[in-house]
Amino acid sequence: MFSDPYHPIVYVLHVALGFIAFFAGIVAISSRKGNRRHVLTGKVFSYLMVVVAITTLVFAVDKLLPLAVLLAVGVMYMVPSAVNAFHQDRQYAVIWDRILIVIPLLIFTFAAMQVIRSLTSAAAPLVGPMLMASTFAFLLVEDLLLFRKVERDRSFWIRRHMVRMILAFTFAAMAVLRIGIGVGLTLEQTVIYPILIAWCCIAYTYRKYSQQKDVPLSAQNKTA
Repeated sequence: MFSDPYHPIVYVLHVALGFIAFFAGIVAISSRKGNRRHVLTGKVFSYLMVVVAITTLVFAVDKLLPLAVLLAVGVMYMVPSAVNAFHQDRQYAVIWDRILIVIPLLIFTFAAMQVIRSLTSAAAPLVGPMLMASTFAFLLVEDLLLFRKVERDRSFWIRRHMVRMILAFTFAAMAVLRIGIGVGLTLEQTVIYPILIAWCCIAYTYRKYSQQKDVPLSAQNKTA
């Protein structure tokens, strides 16, 4: 049974894991940050989302759903990137972040191409691809700024972790709305509404976990 990725039971298991991850994400987001429940449900969300993303790509081999593939690849970037935010003292996390930067670049490029296509075709959606392109452009810029040799306080890493977890949960919500329960939203609306809500949460995160101006390491060494 499990050797056949398209077996109905395997698909049901895939959906079940997706819903468990979604509700674990709700508990993690609503819990006080840093407490035991937040950490535990956050780990459940992270692990299951990666598993669901991988199985989504396997299912896509038989039936290509561009949005599902994009969400899966996006999750496979955002979850490890979010986890790495709390392990920057370890060399593997730094190297892994350098590798992961390829994913937001590719998704931004794909979404930007969809925006160009929308501008030349009245029938193609425009707002959804624009929001997706701007979201991954933002993540790409954040990743590129990691190359700067500056000292960053804990608020920076908390903010980086939360931004990526918010977007990973947003992608899970998109999948549930579009594929899981089918609430009657168009494909465009499935992208627009969750991302707009996510950007509101990200704005709040930046406000709550604001950071003092970055200080170059060279300047700090001179004053030390």
